[in-house]
Amino acid sequence: MEVARKLSWILTGYGVALGAAVAAVALNHLRAPADINSSGMAAFADMVLFVLTAGVCSLPATWFLLKLCVETAPRALLVAELLLAVVGPASWIAIVSISTTGASPAPVHGPGNVFAAMILLGAMPRIILGPIVLVIEATTLALARDRRMRAVLAGAMLMDLVPISAFALHLVAATRS
Repeated sequence: MEVARKLSWILTGYGVALGAAVAAVALNHLRAPADINSSGMAAFADMVLFVLTAGVCSLPATWFLLKLCVETAPRALLVAELLLAVVGPASWIAIVSISTTGASPAPVHGPGNVFAAMILLGAMPRIILGPIVLVIEATTLALARDRRMRAVLAGAMLMDLVPISAFALHLVAATRS
């Protein structure tokens, strides 16, 4: 099967995942009372339902995409995953430095305030997507055949695993005190 045909099937899988997510949110709206559907909590629940449904339904397409990338462009995939891995600890360091110093970045709307925009639009989403990036790296590690690529991916996984583990330990310590 040629690459273009595989990509079309992968894109179809992502389309089906998005369609399933939209259908899940629509069904949730249909069975909820009308006064609840207009609240902010309902909108947040719809967003969470959409993201979870789309994420779970897109797992097969993501598997096949990673498999195709490992077969056809392993170096490009490795570079992309390494860039994602390096941004993870940098995001954690930025957030921890703000929270420990008590310094708050200026509002995003100020001229030249790039740091606050980077925190809002870059660091926080990367921290939230950290476990997903870790799963993608583990899947690529399972699919990779080259020993050097596997070693580099193991290092990338450690760069994601260490901050997540430190945060989990912090949460455990906070609940015990």
